[in-house]
Amino acid sequence: MLEGHSYNSMLKKLQVALIRKFARKRLGKDIAPLGTVATHPDVLIPYAKFSMALEKTNLVPSKLKVLGQIRAAKLVECPF
Repeated sequence: MLEGHSYNSMLKKLQVALIRKFARKRLGKDIAPLGTVATHPDVLIPYAKFSMALEKTNLVPSKLKVLGQIRAAKLVECPF
């Protein structure tokens, strides 16, 4: 039987692998920031959940969401 820590570690590795797979499918390639954050599953997993929830919400029109993403990327000088 798996111990709690071992099970949690395996679950996090699986979640990180799935997040990377979905991102690769959506973007067409691996991106460096995701590779960096993937080494910290305790940050990546909640961030991915938040991003998915944000995409699903209909409180803000999708064009406005994209405009906000572009503006935020510009403010932090994101090269992507």
